[in-house]
Amino acid sequence: MARVSTVCGVRISELGRVIGIVLSAATIVLLAACGVGDVGREVRDTVDLRTLRIKLDALSSDTCHSDPGSREPWQCEKYVTQLGNAATTLQAAGETGFPKLAGPARRMTAAVDAYRNAGCVRQDVAKKGECVAALNDLADAVTSAKQVVGS
Repeated sequence: MARVSTVCGVRISELGRVIGIVLSAATIVLLAACGVGDVGREVRDTVDLRTLRIKLDALSSDTCHSDPGSREPWQCEKYVTQLGNAATTLQAAGETGFPKLAGPARRMTAAVDAYRNAGCVRQDVAKKGECVAALNDLADAVTSAKQVVGS
């Protein structure tokens, strides 16, 4: 006769299934408690104005911000990329708790697009004036955003 192994009166073959069910249930409870899947979370909870202020201060200390005409437009590509990312954060913040940041975010996005559309990342750019204008528009948007966050 075949011997059946049991633990606490449950067959070993069924024990794995029971453990799996218990772990699955525990995981679901933990995920619910942690808010996973909570799409209603506000950006206000995730946007740290102090961090944003520091980033804007750092970006405004760049020569591409303070004197864009003294640089070749392609030398400001990293600066513009960082501002593109900052604009995304500002836009999200403007939509969910900091509405005064929406305007500077839109102006920043438009200036980043103008810089890219003028081909400013190329070293042989023919539209240097458009590039400098876009960089000046970025500087104005950064200054506006700094005023809103209190820099």
